[in-house]
Amino acid sequence: MGSKQTVNRFHIIAFILILIVGLSWIVHLLIASNQSQDGGQNYKGWLAGITADGTGSQLVAYHPEPAESKTILKLPNVTPDNFGAISSDGTKAAYTQWNEQQTVRYLVVQSLASSEQNVFFDNLPAMNEIKTISWFPDSRRILFVKSDQSAHVDQEIGVLDTSSGNIQTLVKGGIWLVKQAEEENGEERMKYYMTQDELDQLVTTYGGKPVPLDDAGGYLMVEFAAPVLSPDGNRIVYSATLNRNYAKGENVPLWLASSLWVYDLTSGKNKMIYSPSDRSAIGKAIWTSDGSHIAFISYTGANGEGGAIEYMDLASEKVKTIFPPTAEHHNNVNLIALDRNEISFISAPKSGTFKDAKRWILNPETGEKRLMPVQLKGQNALLRNFSNVQ
Repeated sequence: MGSKQTVNRFHIIAFILILIVGLSWIVHLLIASNQSQDGGQNYKGWLAGITADGTGSQLVAYHPEPAESKTILKLPNVTPDNFGAISSDGTKAAYTQWNEQQTVRYLVVQSLASSEQNVFFDNLPAMNEIKTISWFPDSRRILFVKSDQSAHVDQEIGVLDTSSGNIQTLVKGGIWLVKQAEEENGEERMKYYMTQDELDQLVTTYGGKPVPLDDAGGYLMVEFAAPVLSPDGNRIVYSATLNRNYAKGENVPLWLASSLWVYDLTSGKNKMIYSPSDRSAIGKAIWTSDGSHIAFISYTGANGEGGAIEYMDLASEKVKTIFPPTAEHHNNVNLIALDRNEISFISAPKSGTFKDAKRWILNPETGEKRLMPVQLKGQNALLRNFSNVQ
């Protein structure tokens, strides 16, 4: 009798152990399945970008509050001046890379669940590059700027479908010949290829005020600041600046006009929503986390110095300065949106250099600012060229 009870007890214990092992294996499979589907991490609300790592670089994800960082990819053959992005579901990464001759910057899309890798734009002509990339919320499309600098700067904003390889151009810049010196009957004379009326119309298109034809330089070209997706992924905000290739006088800015635009991806409509009245230029613009406001940099210095942070209420289209430049905060750049509609930016003093720069957090409603200390692998970091994961 005792022997029989011992055997039954053994069978019960064995059954329980097998059940526990079986359940553990099922849980393991479920976790592995979820990791293969979403990369094991939802990165919405994080920041992502390229940082230096020895002689190469790394693609890093950073969560501001509470502070947390993760190395997504080691990129030993990629220089830290490139751009990187992570899809919000954690399944894919994208980064730019220069070719061996350093003449073309192309795009690489890397699966984070496998070794699959796809290269795009590697067949561009010399002096062409892809820059300022970001993923759409669908983790399939990438927003980018293509810049052709083979002669003058010719840019366009586009969308790449990484599944099909299809490319959609949303906004084109352009190059316009205004005037150039040409030889005629043995004499060099200035020949004009644009009338004053044509120049006025072009400058007005980009929100500027008329300037004399003689002050327009030889060529005009449009340059875009990094386009940024709205939180719902349906709109894009960007700035467009009409530059000339040279200007008369010292410390005279190259731009003739600068304006803020919103492109509606649903309707395909592109609308200028703001242009400064004081001939300042507009740099990077971002959406607040709830999509109700747009913050952007406006600057008056010929080299981008003297940047103020402006704040636009989209409902009223009213703009106010929420952070003017001062001696302590003279060069303000690289806006990033944070939770609770807060804004992060890099600021450097007028008397210092960029080595003296720090990253700050600004509450646009109260004007309260506080330092945003960032450390990656124990080193202070500014998160330059980092952007929001959508």
